[in-house]
Amino acid sequence: MGGRLLRDGAVVAVSRVPGTLSGRPPSGGTIGIISGSRTCLPAFTRSLTISAKPDDTRLIWGEGSDIVGQCNQICRNYRGGWVWFMGDDHVFQPDLLPRLLEHQVDVVVPLCLKRTPPFDPVVYGGQNELDQYYVADLPQTGLAEVYAAGSAGMLVRSHVLRAIEDPWFESHGGMNEDLTFCAKVRDAGFRIWCDVDCLLGHLSGHTVWPARRDDGWHADLEIDRSLVLPIVRRLKVPA
Repeated sequence: MGGRLLRDGAVVAVSRVPGTLSGRPPSGGTIGIISGSRTCLPAFTRSLTISAKPDDTRLIWGEGSDIVGQCNQICRNYRGGWVWFMGDDHVFQPDLLPRLLEHQVDVVVPLCLKRTPPFDPVVYGGQNELDQYYVADLPQTGLAEVYAAGSAGMLVRSHVLRAIEDPWFESHGGMNEDLTFCAKVRDAGFRIWCDVDCLLGHLSGHTVWPARRDDGWHADLEIDRSLVLPIVRRLKVPA
């Protein structure tokens, strides 16, 4: 498909993307876990345990209380052909990682909502005239090229990380570490995609799951975090 996403935030939805890579996705890679939410850790650990993972998958747990530092630590120590960033305040479908790996693209994220009202998608379509980020107009299914996204659940190919100088993540100028990383990805000539058929749950006092309706995406709240596995099965999007 055609060129880069413009600042007007136009989102192009497609059912299949040719991508920028060739051949099969590398099997070996790294899951980088950004930690800091002790209350949600049991639910996250259960989700991670039942998750399907390719061979030669390495786990790196971020150290310290500084989220930016954890992200950069993961980027400095990863191994293999990809890094899957995951916050420990999330739960996810057991087949989420293999499904993201099927996409031959530079960077791809699942659909995730903020965990507080109004539960907007953590996926952005561009910046307005005041340089404020606005939520992307996402399709009901398939892949959409987006301007920026939260790093939780973000799958990044190693060639993207190699093209960006250390530090990869920074927080400055009113932009958090996720937005600055996405800006560096775009500036390096790479593209960011969101697969809205891949769902990521956000944990707080409840689990916030994306739910599609006729008028767009809404939050489906689940109070009992101990039922992570039944929730995942209930919300799994049919192929």
